[in-house]
Amino acid sequence: MHRGLPRCPRAVDPAPADRGWATAAPPGPAPPKNGSRRGDVGYDDDSRMTTLTASSRWPVLAGVAGVVLLVAAGLVALSVSALLAAVGGALLAGAAVWLRQPGVDPDRDSNPGRVDAMASALIDGVLDLYSLVEVGRAVSASLHLDELLTTTLKRVAEATGIEGYGLFVVDTVTRRLVAKSAGGRVAQTLPRGPLPPDKSLADRVCRTRVAEVLTGEAPLDWLDTPPPSRSIIAVPLLGWERPLGALLVYSPAPSAFSARDFAYFKAVGRQLSIALDNATVLNRATDMSLRDPLTGLFNRRYLEEVLETEIRRAARYNLPLAVTMIDVDHFKAYNDRHGHPRGDEALCEVAQRLRDQVRRTDVVTRYGGEEFVVILPVTSKAHARLIGEKLRSGIAAVPFGVTRESSGDPLTISVGVAGCPDDATSVSDLLRAADDALYAAKRAGRNRVELFQGSGA
Repeated sequence: MHRGLPRCPRAVDPAPADRGWATAAPPGPAPPKNGSRRGDVGYDDDSRMTTLTASSRWPVLAGVAGVVLLVAAGLVALSVSALLAAVGGALLAGAAVWLRQPGVDPDRDSNPGRVDAMASALIDGVLDLYSLVEVGRAVSASLHLDELLTTTLKRVAEATGIEGYGLFVVDTVTRRLVAKSAGGRVAQTLPRGPLPPDKSLADRVCRTRVAEVLTGEAPLDWLDTPPPSRSIIAVPLLGWERPLGALLVYSPAPSAFSARDFAYFKAVGRQLSIALDNATVLNRATDMSLRDPLTGLFNRRYLEEVLETEIRRAARYNLPLAVTMIDVDHFKAYNDRHGHPRGDEALCEVAQRLRDQVRRTDVVTRYGGEEFVVILPVTSKAHARLIGEKLRSGIAAVPFGVTRESSGDPLTISVGVAGCPDDATSVSDLLRAADDALYAAKRAGRNRVELFQGSGA
């Protein structure tokens, strides 16, 4: 399976479970690859440990030291890492040459295959560790979720030569697993929407928190295991509080994955889990910094960033763009009459009605106090006026603060509309034009929509 790496199968290290991880052992030994012998290196067939002689002990120790230096090279500053990598590589090369030289160790001729296997396993272990260090670098390079997943899995695919993979992440809204990244022949056949519970292997390993390796002569029947998958490694991605997703690795061949492959992808899964957890926390914090805590709408900072992007897009593709600025009429009097808690409730209800009345591509933001701004991409001023009338009538139609004891009070809004590029071509000028149109609506009696007509509006 690992075409880019010389692999030597070995048993999975029975390390204790970490952060709730558990392991389902492979259902049976895979056919030996490249004629290699099963069993832990350093043990003969009846599990008796091989004794190293004094003459063969030092190259093994040199090889271990080389592994440590190579791993350290991936974790330190660039100026030092090259030196560590060079020293580690020299130690490994020296150890490998010594172990493979005929006549170096008098005990070697009694079992020549064992020493060769030790040298091969040493090299394989270094390659595995180096690959995991590279994956760790890719994971730590970005906290942006999509970039992190794409870069990391591309690096894993290049290092291992896997024939297909799918990464499924729990959607924060639906709480269902969705395919976030895929590669190989299965990329076009994985389901795009949320996976139904209990019908996917990714969902099963998330619920059980147990990594699995499955194989069969016939294609495996799961929604997230497209044909002709006959061997699958499924690793849950676990955060501190809850499952975050699952990594599935596919092969069309039966018994394609060894115990070594299983251990490798569990290690990759642990790194992805930490990265996903960090990215989730960062995205949550970023989202909080861009939203108004009272209404849940995007705030003024987000408004200015998005509006800048939309203005550039409109200019590049010669598309219309409009904004509506909205103010709740006589809101101070409503606040004084009912108190600030009822006023906050009214603002939240205004925000919800605005969200319900706009398109999915429109962006509703709280501009400040009782003012709101709606960004309307690919919308002319004439069309924006119709949208403004729809918003105005939606607010005026139903009283606010309706309870068993009160029929509620009417609230209305005034709306000002400005367009790009007709009225302005910058964020500040476009918002100023919409604000001028809003005050024109207020001067004309409130509860109405006005278009920006120039400096005299």
